[in-house]
Amino acid sequence: MARTISSIGVMLPRYDPREVTESLDLLESLGADHVEINPALAGLIANGRVCDARLQRLADAFVGRTLGVTIHAPLGLNFMDDVHADLHQAVGGASIDICAALGAHCMVVHPGWVDGRRLLVERDRLMAMERDGLRALAARAAETDVILALENMPVIPELLSGALLNHGIDCVSVRDQVRAVDHPNLAATIDFSHACVSSPHLGVDPVEQVRALAPVTRHLHLHDSFGRVPTLPRPGDGEELAYGMGDLHLPLGEGSLPWERLLTGLPLPAGTSLTLEIAPSFATHEAIAASLDRARALALLPDRHRADPVAAE
Repeated sequence: MARTISSIGVMLPRYDPREVTESLDLLESLGADHVEINPALAGLIANGRVCDARLQRLADAFVGRTLGVTIHAPLGLNFMDDVHADLHQAVGGASIDICAALGAHCMVVHPGWVDGRRLLVERDRLMAMERDGLRALAARAAETDVILALENMPVIPELLSGALLNHGIDCVSVRDQVRAVDHPNLAATIDFSHACVSSPHLGVDPVEQVRALAPVTRHLHLHDSFGRVPTLPRPGDGEELAYGMGDLHLPLGEGSLPWERLLTGLPLPAGTSLTLEIAPSFATHEAIAASLDRARALALLPDRHRADPVAAE
């Protein structure tokens, strides 16, 4: 049987050019299969165009290494933004070019965050606009054998206030959007913490959420949290961890997500990749090493027989 999880990697913990080589050395020494890089944080895109010199320096840092690469498109990429539509396509296209230069075959993209009132009133038009943007970028991705992976989103305080909304807090909506685009180079990313933070707000079971998205998924994000909606009024900077609220990007085991329940028998396609997205402030050598060990064990769970009691719920 084909192995479901084909590659286990880690988000690049440091973007300072003086620390990138050291970070890659660490991840390689711990046996990571790949590193996930946000090209905007690495300074590889300016005004919608690739910064060739900086990209070449980063590419040089991979020479002689066994590490592969996945790319996380800039978080601001938003195909529901009609004011800056051309610029978003330019940034997306530059990100695809960076995938090609670094040999990455998967790029994570986010659904669009928009004014809450607009999404409620103009949902059909905005969803169609996002599909058009994703379809155009997927066509560009196909030229270099890159798979785009649309990620489910967490609940954030601005969503609770109505200032911003994102259809991607519902894994079913992400699945339906991927299917509606209907392009072989568009799939999904499951972010388990996002699903666990959003599910209480939606009144649904996070296991059912991730199982709904799994069949169209090609990439996973793992990081821990407490699955708690961020309802605390105006927390101080950094106080979300003290209250265990929101999407915390903790090392595995430092939160309380039900990993075995979430992953056992999950119906993922073979060849799905997995990235640990641990926040830089928590990404110590020990934390990354322990999370990689845990991720390797969890990666075996989707291959457990579908008759397993958890998988059959």
